Amino acid sequence: MISIFLCLAGHLCRSSAAAEPGREPDWDKAGEEAVSHLSGYLSTDTVNPPGNELNGATYLAGLLAAEQIPYEIDEFLPGRANLYARVAAQIPEAQRTKPICLVSHIDVVTAELDKWQEGRGPLSGTVAEGYVYGRGALDMKGLGLIETMTLIWSKRLDISLKRDIILLAVADEEIDSLGMRHVVEKRWADFGCSHAVNEGGMGIQGLLFEGQTAWAISTAEKGVLWTRMIATGQPGHGSTPRPGMAPEKLHRAVEALYQYRPKPRIGDQLMEFLARAGAERGGVLKGLLGAPATVRMLLTKRLMSNPVTRAGVTDTIHVTGFGGANEPNVVPSEVWANIDCRLLPGTTPAMMLDRLKDLTSDVPDIRFEVLSEKESNTSPWEDPFFDALASNLVDGRAGHFAGPVLSVGFTDSLFLRPLGVHAYGIAPFEVTGEDMEGMHGHNERVSTANVRDGLRRLYRAVMQVSAQ
Repeated sequence: MISIFLCLAGHLCRSSAAAEPGREPDWDKAGEEAVSHLSGYLSTDTVNPPGNELNGATYLAGLLAAEQIPYEIDEFLPGRANLYARVAAQIPEAQRTKPICLVSHIDVVTAELDKWQEGRGPLSGTVAEGYVYGRGALDMKGLGLIETMTLIWSKRLDISLKRDIILLAVADEEIDSLGMRHVVEKRWADFGCSHAVNEGGMGIQGLLFEGQTAWAISTAEKGVLWTRMIATGQPGHGSTPRPGMAPEKLHRAVEALYQYRPKPRIGDQLMEFLARAGAERGGVLKGLLGAPATVRMLLTKRLMSNPVTRAGVTDTIHVTGFGGANEPNVVPSEVWANIDCRLLPGTTPAMMLDRLKDLTSDVPDIRFEVLSEKESNTSPWEDPFFDALASNLVDGRAGHFAGPVLSVGFTDSLFLRPLGVHAYGIAPFEVTGEDMEGMHGHNERVSTANVRDGLRRLYRAVMQVSAQ
């Protein structure tokens, strides 16, 4: 592990801006600066695999160095690095509230370069027509950059803090969460945050009702069971089909999994989210969506009819790929299928593994190899930081509401909550369905207005719970 400490001596760094203590930035100018820095961050190659998050950590470190903010680049594997930075409270340590962590991941997923608009590729960082283009604009260099700028502005404005504000930009969230695992297993004593903001939700226009923006703040995430279902049998020649060969057994086992019919469970987060949506609409909808029995009676069928909403109310079993084949004329003795199971609160990986075994019990010579497992976990939404996020996202605007949701995917917050951290997932960007298609897709982008307004929303929420 290589740890690099820079910007500890004043003569090494110069602040790039100054402002009177206690005042907010000029948000238009702050937004322009953030857009410029995001453009540079998006053009920094941190595609995973292989990751090379050291590149991104070094880029962010340069922004911190200019502000005389101490930071550490923690290269825990060659080229795989986390970045840590802190703006400390100015009161005695014994009087401080526990720190708040601004969490992001530096790595981004791969992209098909030839499918992106010319001049607006995944590593371009191009600013055009009111957008910043690049892989990670929404997932999640955009949030990581405005978290960095939130830290910077708290230092520039010399805000009197009652708690430390810590930046955690980590490696490898998109594949194995090696960066956050390293933080939790090796470095957590250095941070000990009580609260964290991370990815997990956004403001989505028209999610439930036309003309309404729903700010979905993730307070919980589904658990995970990744397993390999393996079938074995006698090998043979492809010219002579025989019963009981491994591929035939695997086919039968997969068909058995497709017969799985999960029972829906509408959790507390969704009930609260719908109640807040109804309260914003008012009238009859307020009463209907505020009554759990009515929601279950009227909406369960609708929730189950859409793959996206069905995933939010059921344990899911998803066959995601196959392997083990050799040449077309050779029947191998072993073939397998990858299974991705996502689990509601209350369903453990062990319970789901038993369910898989029961579903395939009529097929001989099937076994399961667990690849990864993690239980669902949750944070309370009756919390001052959740309230600060929600109020600043909505900002008193008609047609907006914010509420808790269960994320059907998982983020690095899954590793923080067992440590007692109240972790909330929200990128403070208001997006359309078209914008969302860019995440892990083509032409990923974020509007410059969102960068500006997102910085303002996040900064105000963090200051609301951190400033004296």
